Amino acid sequence: MSVLEIESAVRQLPPPEKWEIARWLIDELQEASNSQTSAADSVNSAHRPPQAPLPDYAARRRRIFADKVLPNMVLAARREERW
Repeated sequence: MSVLEIESAVRQLPPPEKWEIARWLIDELQEASNSQTSAADSVNSAHRPPQAPLPDYAARRRRIFADKVLPNMVLAARREERW
């Protein structure tokens, strides 16, 4: 049976049966989409390299500068600009 034959058969059905087919088709498409998405997620997570921990910039700053309070360079630059 071709798609055109199915389409013409559906067009001949009464409206309640057309709606029933439409609901069924929407449910099938959503399930297929969800299964493809979950399969793609599992494939992506399987091939994804482990994520390295981010460096502790605050600890590095303390190690380099100890307890010195550094000026906020953005605020210093804004003070120098003319508005």
